[in-house]
Amino acid sequence: MIFGIPVEILTHENRVGAAPFLVKELTKRGHQVLVESKAGEISHYRNEVYEQAGAAIVPSPDKLYAQAKFILKVREPRPVEYELIRADHTIFAYFHFFNNPDLAHAMMNECCSCFAYEMVTDEEGSRPLLGLDRQIVGQLAVQQGAYYLQTHKGGRGILIGNAPGVSPAKVVIMGASVAGIYAARYAANSGADVYLLDSDSQDLQNAKSMLPPNVDTLISHEQNLKKIFPTTDLLISAVQKEDEIAPVVVSKEAVSWLPEGAVVVDLDIERGGSVETSKPTTHENPTFVVDGIIHYCVPGMAGVVPASASEALSNVLLPYMIKCAENGFAETLKTDGEFLSGLAIYEGRIANEKLARELNLPFYQFKEYSDDTR
Repeated sequence: MIFGIPVEILTHENRVGAAPFLVKELTKRGHQVLVESKAGEISHYRNEVYEQAGAAIVPSPDKLYAQAKFILKVREPRPVEYELIRADHTIFAYFHFFNNPDLAHAMMNECCSCFAYEMVTDEEGSRPLLGLDRQIVGQLAVQQGAYYLQTHKGGRGILIGNAPGVSPAKVVIMGASVAGIYAARYAANSGADVYLLDSDSQDLQNAKSMLPPNVDTLISHEQNLKKIFPTTDLLISAVQKEDEIAPVVVSKEAVSWLPEGAVVVDLDIERGGSVETSKPTTHENPTFVVDGIIHYCVPGMAGVVPASASEALSNVLLPYMIKCAENGFAETLKTDGEFLSGLAIYEGRIANEKLARELNLPFYQFKEYSDDTR
C-alpha cells in the first residue's frame, strides 16, 4: 500500500493528516508513505522527522497524488484538489457530507472512495474521531470567549478565572454534547460559574456526574434563558447534532437578553449554526457584533492548535490504520464493522445508508458486494 500525506490547503487548517509515529507504524509493516514537503511543519514535524520514520518527501501535491493510493488528510479536499483525485484513490478525512452535498457529488464524480472520520462509530455507539475534534473545540471555545471578553476587543472586561474578592464570570453552555461538556469542565476549572443547558434531562444527568460542582445543569426553555442570560458573560452553543443541520436553540430575541459586551461562540456553525444571529466567520475576521453582542463563529477551530490537535488525531487514528495496514483496506472493511462505519463513498457510490437517504441516491451496501472490492 502507498499512503500519501499532503499539505492541508484550507485557510488556517494547520494540522497534518498523520504524525511521524503513525507513519513509522505503516512503514515498519512494509508500506510506503509519501509526505508532501513541509506538510507537518506547522505542527512541529519537520521533513527529516518523517524521513527518520521511513517516509519519502515529495515536492508537490501532483507528485503525491500521482503515486499514492491512500490519502491521509484532515479536512475534505478543496475544489482545486479535485483534478488530482483518481478513481483508485481512497481519501481519509473529516468530510461532513451531510452539510455539504455538493462535496459528496464531487467525490462521486471522481469515482474515488471516501473514509469519513466523523462517521466512524464504535460498539458503544460513540464516535471516537468526531469526539476528539469536539473535545478540542469545546476547550478552545472558552479560550476564544475569554479573549474577546477583554475590553480592547469590545468585551465586558470580565476574567474567566479567579481573582480575590471578585465575583466569577458566568458562562452558559447550550448542549450537553461532548463539546459542551468539555467547555463546561474547562470553564469551571478556570473558576467561572457555569450553567449547562439541554432539553434532555437524562443527558444533563449524565453530564453532571462528569463535571465539577460549580457547574449547574438546567433544562433549556425560555423561562430559564430569560433568568440567566441577562447576567451571562460568555455563551457557548454546542448542540452538536450528528449528521444533520443544527437546530436553532438561541433565538435572536434571546440574544438580546444578553448584556452588552457579552460574547457568543457558536460551535455549530459548520452545521448552519444553533444561534439565530450567527453567520460563518474566518480566522482573519473572526467576530462581528449584533446589538452589542460579540459573535465568534469560526468553523474548523481545531486547526489553530495544530501541534496538539495533529498528535491527538494520530493517536485516535492509529488502531484503525494499523488494521488497514495489516489486513488491507477492503479486507478490513469486510471484517471490521467499526472500520466499515467510516466508509461514506466506495468507488463513487454512496456506502452510508443515512447519507444515501439524505441525498436521495442509491445505497451501495458494501458487504453485499464485497466480492467486487479491490
